[in-house]
Amino acid sequence: MSMKILNFNSTRLRNAEYISLSNDVIQITKTYGWEAANVLNLLTWVQDSNTELKTQVNKLGTVNETHDVKRADDHFNDAWRAIKLITKAHLLSPVEAERESAAVLTELINSHGANLHMESYQVQNANVRLFLNDCINIAGIKTAIEILKLQPFVGNIELALSILVAAIAHRKDKRVSELTENETREIRIRLNANLNKMFRYMEVMSDVVPGGPFDNMIKQINMSIQKIDTAIKRRTNKSPELVEIVMS
Repeated sequence: MSMKILNFNSTRLRNAEYISLSNDVIQITKTYGWEAANVLNLLTWVQDSNTELKTQVNKLGTVNETHDVKRADDHFNDAWRAIKLITKAHLLSPVEAERESAAVLTELINSHGANLHMESYQVQNANVRLFLNDCINIAGIKTAIEILKLQPFVGNIELALSILVAAIAHRKDKRVSELTENETREIRIRLNANLNKMFRYMEVMSDVVPGGPFDNMIKQINMSIQKIDTAIKRRTNKSPELVEIVMS
């Protein structure tokens, strides 16, 4: 019996989540040597449209460097680096519980972007909201934060993000934003079409050669879809003021 890619509603994905899924798909397929296969075009199309979306996200996140925005961004970057460094230091703690807590938080930070302070404003906004949501709603993470007494560091990130978002919102021109949203929607449609072509090919080949590499690829892609679907479910349960506009 052939394997199937899990259904997912692309319109529910934030740009950062869509890019994350596409990155996973590209990495998975490269592992199985598609660069040299006769299906190279499928991989190339996904790579090109994913790169196009990344470029557009960075374009959306580019702002005129007003004094307020620059200062707010610097504060956010410092807050993110601070929790990274203090967590890394606790990995060397002589106390086992502290080392274990540091390992949990390190994994969390890496999952949302260890170098998030170097990303565009929009990617920072999306990923840090997911990070903060995990800090609030996942018991193991809450416990790790309490053991290491890192609540002030998490609070600094939340405050810095809110100030940065406010500074950007104050500067942005609504008319320009509407135009770039339309461009982004078109790019996402192309990416979705290219991913679907790749997925359908994988499913057909899974039927032709069951139990082979295509089954393994589909399993790994489904794990990535499930991971993002879990993040979406967490996001929909948070308070309205933390909900970010999803570009469909």
